[in-house]
Amino acid sequence: MVRRSLAVTAAFGVLVLSACGAGPDPVSAPSARATSTPSAVPTPTPTPTPTPTVEPVAGPTAAPAQRLDAGPVGNGAPAQLQGSGDVAVTYLVDGDVAVVVTLDCSACAGPTALTGPGRRSPFGSTDGPLTGSYLMDPLKGSDPNQSVWLQAQGPWTLRFESWNDLPVVHGQQAGSGSSVLRFGDTATSAQVSWTPAGPGDRFSARSFGTKEAGPPQLFGDTEAFADVEDVAMPGILAIATTGSWTITPTP
Repeated sequence: MVRRSLAVTAAFGVLVLSACGAGPDPVSAPSARATSTPSAVPTPTPTPTPTPTVEPVAGPTAAPAQRLDAGPVGNGAPAQLQGSGDVAVTYLVDGDVAVVVTLDCSACAGPTALTGPGRRSPFGSTDGPLTGSYLMDPLKGSDPNQSVWLQAQGPWTLRFESWNDLPVVHGQQAGSGSSVLRFGDTATSAQVSWTPAGPGDRFSARSFGTKEAGPPQLFGDTEAFADVEDVAMPGILAIATTGSWTITPTP
């Protein structure tokens, strides 16, 4: 088992901090027993149903031929595109904000993967339909000209928005798949539970709060768990997984 729960090191100290508008300040069973039968024909042994395996999809290693531009993305200025098939989408980060990309490829046949240039692993991938929200580069001073690459067999929708424009949530949150949550609670820890979707799945989370909420935190696992983790709230919690999870902030 690989378990991580640690504060982000100084190398990650120049994270985006900005004003937020309404809501919190964002970051600028028993074994079966065999019984005999009168028949001479042996009783067949039941075959267990195999557990589905979460197969990773690498995604495209070069920019797809179809290219689209989402334009500038900033506070109060989201962008949305619709299309079909593989695509490379460029966008401009307008201001010191981090961008959240939400993908709806629920009608896709797969394999499906959302990645970008230079990435060793995709933001999200599966051998079928894919939906989820993904946090892009949260470091201040990064190149504002960004792009994502989508491998898809079917129609899709991509939404780009500032993490400051996400709806504020409070209290226990539950869901499945990758998600970016903007918590309004004030907390330094949270009760976190996770159930993998199958062998090969993993859970990772990144927590970014205001200066008053404390330093950013990283934690994750490769096996199901229920534990208390350090978080920085109010702020952003970015979850990457295919499985199901529950997050409950604790003061």
